[in-house]
Amino acid sequence: MADISVDYMGLQLTSPVIAGSSTLTKDMDNLRRAEDAGAGAVVLKSLFEEEIRLEAGTVEETYHPEAYDYMTADAAMVYGSGEYLEYVKRAADKVTIPVIASINCEGTKWWAKFAGDIEEAGADAIELNIAFMPFEADITGQETEERYLEVVKEVKKTVSIPVGVKIGANFSAIPNMIRKLEEVGADSVTMFNKYFQLKINTRTLELEPVHTFSAPSDAYSVLRWVAVASRQCGVDISASTGVYDEDMLIQYLLAGAKTVQVTSALYKNGMSQISDLNSGLQAWMKKRNINEMNDVIGLATRKKIRQVQTFERLQYIKIADGAIFQ
Repeated sequence: MADISVDYMGLQLTSPVIAGSSTLTKDMDNLRRAEDAGAGAVVLKSLFEEEIRLEAGTVEETYHPEAYDYMTADAAMVYGSGEYLEYVKRAADKVTIPVIASINCEGTKWWAKFAGDIEEAGADAIELNIAFMPFEADITGQETEERYLEVVKEVKKTVSIPVGVKIGANFSAIPNMIRKLEEVGADSVTMFNKYFQLKINTRTLELEPVHTFSAPSDAYSVLRWVAVASRQCGVDISASTGVYDEDMLIQYLLAGAKTVQVTSALYKNGMSQISDLNSGLQAWMKKRNINEMNDVIGLATRKKIRQVQTFERLQYIKIADGAIFQ
């Protein structure tokens, strides 16, 4: 049987399939189910920065009161920071696979000490889900990038466990940003964060959240950047979005991702999806006489980046001319 174990951020994973952060990974029984199904690691449900702000009795003057009320009443207030540390401790005791804590933050003020508390609680790694959105017109792209880099630098000063960073796809130069994150000490980058969407209720004129699962087709925009970044950056890459079968799992690995994070498929199909993905990967490797994951990761992108860019450009031209559909 092919060996699908992988070294990710210095952690030894028995599988490249990780149960991604969600309400599913807040449940202790689900953590055990994920382990039993063969997950290489679990990313716990995120703690939000607003929760620490609330406990500290501090709200930034620039933080809009209505937005804060919304966050504390609904999306963010799942548990307080003290309870989160207990949650990390229980998770570390519950399973033997690596437990990755997830913290959703905007700035550096709240995380230096708390990251150390998370390490002490037993987390094997931390994933920083940095969700700073530059909504103000006077905030530049460079200032936005600096906010991300400062968070990573401050957390790395505090902890000795690996630190991953989950980013969105809205940077103007994604490979360059990943390289900068690597330079300030990030041990991995997860591509990409799926931001919550809002809609306007045309009857009440109120803002409402839009909850959607990822679709298999969503994976291909991520796949492109995994392929491009993995060739140029030394940091480990975890791909997140659209993994519903072993074919997409294998595509991400061939593009250079060391791991994939699965969430939507687990909601729809249960934790058994993880064992199906592992079995499919092992069958594919056996068919091609591949014994180790190192011989899979990045296999399809060991061409020069210029060749990848040229291929994409040519396919774009063919689609624009209608040649592909003739």
